[in-house]
Parts: sequence; C-alpha cells; structure tokens
Amino acid sequence: MSDAVNVRSFHVVVDAPAEVVFDFVNDLRNLPRWAVHFCQGIRLVDDGAIVTTPSGEVYFAITSDRDTGVLDWWSGPTMESAERWPTRVVGLSDGRSLYFVMALLRGALPPNIDQLFADELGMLKRLVEAQTVAA
Repeated sequence: MSDAVNVRSFHVVVDAPAEVVFDFVNDLRNLPRWAVHFCQGIRLVDDGAIVTTPSGEVYFAITSDRDTGVLDWWSGPTMESAERWPTRVVGLSDGRSLYFVMALLRGALPPNIDQLFADELGMLKRLVEAQTVAA
C-alpha cells in the first residue's frame, strides 16, 4: 500500500450562524441526513459511531471545539486506526458561515469525488438553512 495521500479541499457557504452549522455537524445523528453518499446507516457507540458506507462498515467520530469551530472527523476500520480529516466552521461578517473539509484520501480517488462532496455539502446547506428558517 502506498503512503501517498491525496489532499482535497471542499467547502460550502451556509446562510446560518456558525454555531448552528457547528451544532448540526457535531451531532452524529445528523450524518445520514446529509452525508448521503458516505453514510448509508449509522449505529452510535461509545466515543463515536459505526457507519455503513458503500465499502462496508467504518468507525467514525468527531472531536470538536465550539469556540474555534474545529470539527475533526476520525474515520477508519477501527477506532485505533482511524485517521483525522480536519474540518472547520467559520462565521462570516454577514452572519453566514463557511464550512470546509480537508479530505485526506488514500488510494485511487473515486472519479466523481468532487460531485459526491458537492452533493453532500449541498444537502448540509439545505438542511441547516431550512432548520434556521423554521426556528
């Protein structure tokens, strides 16, 4: 196995305050609602979740700091082998938020990786904005 890592950056601007976006992403129960390609099912466990993906089950967790907006994703075959994907929510001066993901991908990239992330971050945007309007 190669040690090569493909680093890709993805982002979305959400019409909602940073705290709202942070709380939504930080709640693992929301993952199947917006990570529609990655998360086909989820089972919460101590310190994270077992996520059913198109490639099988993986451990998934988030370590976070609300004050800085940091939401590090941890994913891998087991908790001990999980790797970090840095993500962050940044409040913008106009009341909207920027949410970005730094994807650290090993092996061959799916040919449609950009579209997969666009779909999922687009879904995240729609769900958070709908929640904000309803509140």
